[in-house]
Amino acid sequence: MGERAEQTRGLYDYLNWRGDLSFESIPPCEVDSLILSMLSYIDFSGVVPEEFPKGKSPALLSVTRSYLRAQQGTIKSIGLIIPKETVTLLARASKTARFGLARPVCFVNRICDEEQKQFSAVTFLLPGGDTFVTFRGTDDTLVGWKENFNMSFMHPVPAQTEALLYLEEIARQTEGRLYVGGHSKGGNLAVYAAAKASEDTKERIAAVYNNDGPGFDKDFIESEAYLSVSDRVHTLVPQSSVVGMLLEHEERYTVVKSTTTGLLQHNGLTWAVMGGSFIHLDEVDAESRLIDSSLKRWLSEIEPSERERFVDDLFDALSSTNAKTLSELNADKKKIVKAWSAMDNEARAQLLRCISLVLGKKNIKQTKTEKE
Repeated sequence: MGERAEQTRGLYDYLNWRGDLSFESIPPCEVDSLILSMLSYIDFSGVVPEEFPKGKSPALLSVTRSYLRAQQGTIKSIGLIIPKETVTLLARASKTARFGLARPVCFVNRICDEEQKQFSAVTFLLPGGDTFVTFRGTDDTLVGWKENFNMSFMHPVPAQTEALLYLEEIARQTEGRLYVGGHSKGGNLAVYAAAKASEDTKERIAAVYNNDGPGFDKDFIESEAYLSVSDRVHTLVPQSSVVGMLLEHEERYTVVKSTTTGLLQHNGLTWAVMGGSFIHLDEVDAESRLIDSSLKRWLSEIEPSERERFVDDLFDALSSTNAKTLSELNADKKKIVKAWSAMDNEARAQLLRCISLVLGKKNIKQTKTEKE
């Protein structure tokens, strides 16, 4: 009975349990990494400057108050796929001694349709002298999603290049140990930046956390740059992971228990915590392995040039609706119909196959049954 209760604990319980212990007494762990990575989804524009502070910057508690005050009692949407509870996580974390005394600096959010780039990052200066660099995962923008798809044929994508430049600048401005992390695409950016960093920066990196982020191609995984930091890379994926199993993950990964099912497990707020770590499982479940192998087989059947053509066709169709975000598409179903009509038959067929592989045969069958 006691063990079952432990398995249902999550990030909020962790804040209650360890929130009074500063990073000076206990250095960052995998749960801290996910919390800080989730906070990178917050739009700190106007409350956390992009430039590195000349003096002592405000602590997270003060920054959070400024952020909430700027919302004027109404929290604006942070995207269709980003959990609304992320703002609650910010509010609760900021009230603990552990996170409230951390100082967020250098918030950047760069979106460029022409470069097909979506990049955002924020750094937390921790009490005791350590620095935690976090990269945001894919946000609500269509260009961000296109950059994700581009990873299947383009190396590096613009956000990876930006991540490296950002990490090196933070390293130049700070001293002491560096921690690097992110959730979803942010985890991929963290690994890339750490692997490509200068030797001086690499020497300071204590750990790199990839929280359910996609992997890389085989050449990168076998490269000297990656191997030089691979012993410090911690890849965590939920038991039914889809996003985190994409592309190659030759590095050791840790499977985490989640309190929900399917794609919803990508939400880090569903990851089960016990003490100072997540609840670890032996392996991902059978459905995740099936989807992973099916997606890899599908990608192997499509030449990079074909992948690029498919991605361009898909996002050209979406762009024809004049929508810039997933939220805009979701709010007007006519735009989705227009985008579908603008796609050619081959692109439609590939998209349907991709969706069916991601959802899994079991979910597809269940969806059809419900419609009948």
